[in-house]
Amino acid sequence: MAKMKSWKWLGTLALASTVLAACGGNEGGNTASPSAEGGASGEAAGKEYRIGVAAQGLSHEFIKSLVESMQEKADELNVELLVMDSQDKIEEQLNQVDNLISQKVDAIILNAVDMVGSSPAVDRVKEAGIPLVEAITFTENENYDVFVGTDPEQSGVMMGEILAELLDGKGNVALLQGQIGHSAEITRGAGLQKALFDKYPDVKLVTEQTANWNRDEAMSITEDWLQRFPELNAIAAQNDEMAMGALQAVEAAGRTDILVVGIDGIADALKAVKEGRMAATVLDNVTEEGKRAIEVAVGLIEGEKFEKKELVDYVPINKDNVDQYIQ
Repeated sequence: MAKMKSWKWLGTLALASTVLAACGGNEGGNTASPSAEGGASGEAAGKEYRIGVAAQGLSHEFIKSLVESMQEKADELNVELLVMDSQDKIEEQLNQVDNLISQKVDAIILNAVDMVGSSPAVDRVKEAGIPLVEAITFTENENYDVFVGTDPEQSGVMMGEILAELLDGKGNVALLQGQIGHSAEITRGAGLQKALFDKYPDVKLVTEQTANWNRDEAMSITEDWLQRFPELNAIAAQNDEMAMGALQAVEAAGRTDILVVGIDGIADALKAVKEGRMAATVLDNVTEEGKRAIEVAVGLIEGEKFEKKELVDYVPINKDNVDQYIQ
């Protein structure tokens, strides 16, 4: 597994204009880069291809890193990237995909908000004859050309194995879930169930609740759990943003006996693991996945053939190996 790379500032200015435009939005909430709204500006700018990206939500550090890595590869391949921020809203994402289709982009990369709800976008793109890559998250509709990402159940299995070892096969665990219906929420949960709760009967799932991938929501939920479940031994969070929120609540309560484990390997989580405040995380190499999504999209435009799924392995991270991946 390649070492996780930091974002190179070379592409930041290009991305910043896109992201700022996306965050600015308009009255209808249809956030897009200026070029996405302005027609075939890519040809005018001398770019070889125009690729549209329908991103789940740029408020998430992980998704922002995904788009940044896409932008870096797009710059390298002389591709104009049209990024739209769905802000975790299914209907917003469907409208944005329609927008990209009307712009006649050369390919679309879909980072689905919802496994089921985002599925209609797949048929719309394919009916328009546009190559479609799904990145990081996937839809129930498998009519896309290529999925680039990970097997998210693998990350849930790794989290379960980590907790089983740290708890020595017994204890009380609380689960912070991602957005309900999201492909990673479903599959990471299945992996955790298989590797921890099904395999170790003395490990109990005492409570679970969605914090919608959000740090602040996770902190608030954990504060409540600490009052209701004083016997808690560990908190499993389906992403690192929620893990960091849980950690803030645990530390504020002075509970040094509760283990916190997350998934994604964001910078804050890696730092917390290195400092011994957080037990572990599972690295999702989003930089490699974002760049590969652009490479595959360009390849599809040029008629190349790919496997249906291009998967990147996860890496369990603890205090012993965190220095290999921290920036």
